[in-house]
Amino acid sequence: MLDLHRGRILREVARLGSMTAAARSLSYTQPAVSHHIARLEAEVGTPLVVRHGRGVRLTEAGRILVEHVEDVLARMDDAEEQIAAVAGLRAGRVRVAVFPTAAGGLLPDALARLRARAPGVSVTLVDAEPPEAMALLRAGDTDIAVVFRHASAPPDTDSRFREVVLRDDPLRLLVPAAHPVASAERPRLEDLAGETWASGCARCRDHLRWACRRAGFTPDIAFATEDHVAIQRLVARGLAVTTLPALALGLHTEPGVAVPDVRGVGGRRISAVVPAGPRPPAVAALLDELAASPAEAAPS
Repeated sequence: MLDLHRGRILREVARLGSMTAAARSLSYTQPAVSHHIARLEAEVGTPLVVRHGRGVRLTEAGRILVEHVEDVLARMDDAEEQIAAVAGLRAGRVRVAVFPTAAGGLLPDALARLRARAPGVSVTLVDAEPPEAMALLRAGDTDIAVVFRHASAPPDTDSRFREVVLRDDPLRLLVPAAHPVASAERPRLEDLAGETWASGCARCRDHLRWACRRAGFTPDIAFATEDHVAIQRLVARGLAVTTLPALALGLHTEPGVAVPDVRGVGGRRISAVVPAGPRPPAVAALLDELAASPAEAAPS
């Protein structure tokens, strides 16, 4: 492999036409420049310079090598500039996989702050529930996975990744506005043992069953949809009761729905997961903005 440092010296010799002048320009001694040129000629196996008058000129091989050195050095200069831009947040890219309610409730404000702070950083976003988001992260197809874990689920202990906790998101009980529990002085989860339930994703249904078992009953889950607006409309029309995270209620609360304060429903923790190790500047900047997102209280 050719030594790029010696290529730089050859380029300077070619530019000035003299070993002595190149040595002055590079703050080397003339013998040191001659030594580097001789070593370079030994590496390529052919002369690169010949004496010409009181100086030197390039051979054909020398001209070819200097042309390639110029190309390589130009690419290196471009790389250094691009790296400096990324390090200084003048450029960079972040890929985010995020579940829907966080895509609406957390990402927009964080991205707006990042845009104001670092307008050269680009962000791409894909909707993905936590298992899919983690699969993308493991495959190297996303830089940040925004996920949630219910209180009833065990923590992820994969040492290849680091979790940055963004917020705790409590679950709220939703009942039709005319339901007796809506106006009860001390409503309890067990008061809804005989009701028809609606729930979201598989992990949400597992958590609902866990909470209801603790209250002494098994919920009759007749409706399963990840559309939190559809779930709320089922509740508003008296077809079901449900639990939803406060983040979802911050995005939309359907008229005709009551949110009584019932204990024992539990909650979920929202986190950003990234690979272990040093974080690229753009990724670190977006994590900072996500962590700075204020928690919004759900409507009562």
